[in-house]
Amino acid sequence: MRALIAGAAAAATLVSRASSAADAGGWHDLPGFDLVLGLAACAAIVFVSKWLGRRFLQRPESYYDRDSP
Repeated sequence: MRALIAGAAAAATLVSRASSAADAGGWHDLPGFDLVLGLAACAAIVFVSKWLGRRFLQRPESYYDRDSP
């Protein structure tokens, strides 16, 4: 849980710095930067959500067979 909170804080810091860099030019002037950033963010969302689903939501296949005789 601490790692999730630390990751969210790091992401918020990066987003705030990226938005301030957009006002002054910077990385967003590079061709394809927004494309690469968007693809990386989407991939991160997919992998984190799959990990969270497997870690906290998914039950083993024998979950219902444990209690039956």
